[in-house]
Amino acid sequence: MFLEIRQLKTFISIVKFGNFSQAAQFLGYTQSTATTHIQLLEKELNTVLFERFGHQLMLTSDGERLYDYAERITKLADEAKNALDDLSIPRGPIVIGMPESLCVYRLNEILQEYAIVYPEVELKVKLGISSDFRTLLRKNMMDMAFFLESNIDEPDLVSKWLWPEPVILAASPSHPLSKLTAVAVKDLEGQTLIFPDSGSSYRTLLEESMEKMAVQPGNVLEICQIEVIKQFVISNVGLTILPYAAVQGEVTAGTLIALPWQGPDFKINAYLAYHKEKWLSPTIHAFYKLIQERLLK
Repeated sequence: MFLEIRQLKTFISIVKFGNFSQAAQFLGYTQSTATTHIQLLEKELNTVLFERFGHQLMLTSDGERLYDYAERITKLADEAKNALDDLSIPRGPIVIGMPESLCVYRLNEILQEYAIVYPEVELKVKLGISSDFRTLLRKNMMDMAFFLESNIDEPDLVSKWLWPEPVILAASPSHPLSKLTAVAVKDLEGQTLIFPDSGSSYRTLLEESMEKMAVQPGNVLEICQIEVIKQFVISNVGLTILPYAAVQGEVTAGTLIALPWQGPDFKINAYLAYHKEKWLSPTIHAFYKLIQERLLK
């Protein structure tokens, strides 16, 4: 059985107005269209819905039974449409992955603005590394993720290049390497290196460069928070490699310096990615639009 909502609405209107012509005018149809709707209903239901007694139009017993159902069906259809229309307003959860450096030093104000503009959105930010984000995107446990990578070229991920992200080798001004006019990979021999979590692309690039040239650090510290890493480097415990945005304040203040790196170029870019099969809800679209307006001018 196939009942069209518009046919049921025509049926209800005819009952309420008591004739076809007024119901058709109210609905914006011609009278012949309203008549066709009722004929199709009667054919589908294999019954007669109206009968005439002189000039009076009356419901048959089957018509009376259908009327209650028709009202409930059309009411539910209207409620469903209203509910779906409301979905155009960003609301509900959104899970976004991002490296700590982007969250704190690039996206902090945008996240705050998004939370204020869309108070019905449950914003969940997950800090971590690229490999974890890829897994979560593929399991549909994360809506979007920011990456700091040389490149993203994976067929199941849709990625948008955002901007180049400069990366520097940072040290205390009192560190011995700060006196050099150029710092190469070989100069890292025996040095203490302080890294963020394993899995960051810029750390991997530096380690691969050192391994290629058989350069051994004196010690490697792994610290999961950038602010702690910076304090260690300011105290001259060792060197670190970080996005420039994460140390810009300290470099400007003179508590850290960017070493004059002459080794392999750290070509890192910021990307925003999601799974190719992900439905981009109004909530996700609103976030991406804000990124475009604030960061991609």
